[in-house]
Amino acid sequence: MTKLTSLLYFIGVASLASGLAINENEKRATGGYVQNASGQASFTHYSGCGSPACGISASGFTAAVNQLAFGSAPGLGAGDACGRCFAVTATQDPFSPSFPGPFKTIVVKVTDLCPVQGNQEWCGQSRSNPNNQHGQPFHFDICEDTGGANAFFPSGHGALIGSFTEVSCSQWSGHDGSPLWNGACLSGENAGNWPATGCGNQGTAP
Repeated sequence: MTKLTSLLYFIGVASLASGLAINENEKRATGGYVQNASGQASFTHYSGCGSPACGISASGFTAAVNQLAFGSAPGLGAGDACGRCFAVTATQDPFSPSFPGPFKTIVVKVTDLCPVQGNQEWCGQSRSNPNNQHGQPFHFDICEDTGGANAFFPSGHGALIGSFTEVSCSQWSGHDGSPLWNGACLSGENAGNWPATGCGNQGTAP
């Protein structure tokens, strides 16, 4: 193979790989959702996690995420966040900044949506206002029912801020339940970290 032919072959392969990467990112980002594998976040907790927006409940530590990251809107089904696992770490109580902790890290699986409507303080992130009222671009609402909230929050401190990192779900302890309806999806648990695509996104970001 001549040097020119080798060069053209290399350029062709690189272009193909680049095109595939762009297509994958475009598919993941459909609708303008903001989905990063790590960053800063706020954390709260909720109960009543038995019918999550992803359509499959789980027995381990689970969480809902803000709509801009979830990848779908209420009533549209699973978003691309469904099934993904994240190590979440608290560093501060926004209402008691001098509180020294102790703070913890746990691994949660995303199974539910925290919609903008009715949750503006924590899950009101949008394309025009990317941070919530506490200055955080992402939010995890950790389920109380399966023990995650008790493991993560210090007694008397129900809201925290800190960081998150997407991790392999081999680091998550729990079991998935049965699908609750057609279209249920937790494919993010087997996908590569963002920007790889799992369940895919639905609709348009808030």
